Amino acid sequence: MGRRLPGLEGLAAAAAVSAALHLPSASWRCGCIPPPQPPWPCAPAVGVLSSAVPLLADLLALRRVPAHFFGVFMSVNPVCAALIGLVVLGQHLDAAAWLAMLVIVGANTVAVTTNSRSTS
Repeated sequence: MGRRLPGLEGLAAAAAVSAALHLPSASWRCGCIPPPQPPWPCAPAVGVLSSAVPLLADLLALRRVPAHFFGVFMSVNPVCAALIGLVVLGQHLDAAAWLAMLVIVGANTVAVTTNSRSTS
């Protein structure tokens, strides 16, 4: 979608299709098992903050950076989420989780740097 539609229309079209496809099942779910508080006031904020903003950031980054660097950026997302969880929510990960994220980011970085050196 990002290549076929200019600007942010591709992201908007994908979000509209996703919302149209998920609305029936979400409505049925809320009708069968009502949530403790009505979800409708929070639903737009959750949709924008959990899908639209990250997808927009990814789309804009992918258009501006080489694809092999984009893989490194994507591997940093869990680290950012863990740091936000730590600072904002007070959630703590164990050493194995931090080590796993470090290994993944490190492996992607090494792959990109060795690949860029071999193609230069």
